[in-house]
Amino acid sequence: MFKYILLISFTILFFISCNNQNNTDNKKRIEIILTDEDYRENVEVKEYDEDKLKKLALSSLKEFYSMPYNQDTVRIAYEKFYSSDYKEILKKSRNIKNADEYVQSDPSLDFEFETKIEKVYDIKLEGKKAYIDADSSVYDRVEDTTSKARQTFVMSYENDRWVIL
Repeated sequence: MFKYILLISFTILFFISCNNQNNTDNKKRIEIILTDEDYRENVEVKEYDEDKLKKLALSSLKEFYSMPYNQDTVRIAYEKFYSSDYKEILKKSRNIKNADEYVQSDPSLDFEFETKIEKVYDIKLEGKKAYIDADSSVYDRVEDTTSKARQTFVMSYENDRWVIL
């Protein structure tokens, strides 16, 4: 019985939040996290501001791409901007387990391109991912050439920050 009352309460809460979202310009959303299979305990309701998350994703992407290539920024890239999925790929493909090993590997090919975001067309949030559709200029450090491209950058929200997938 309690299970059904709780489920009805969440449904009502969801519809109220959807109506409130339609009535405001601030695009606030809620996320309901149910961590118990029986929906009895550990229920968490989070409110978040969609516009703020989009701005944070874009600023994180711009900060990552504005970093020059040197040992300090290689370490920062690994610790602050790489997703756990990307770190797992580095571990499996190149046997890199931490930031120190990544710096020692001299990852110049990972930093071959210098990208600058020129114009943002759209930012879509889907779950814990952000898709940033933007024009960019890409400088190839090896070939010493610059080109322009329209790209979709994919970011992931991990540990309260946006990271590169």
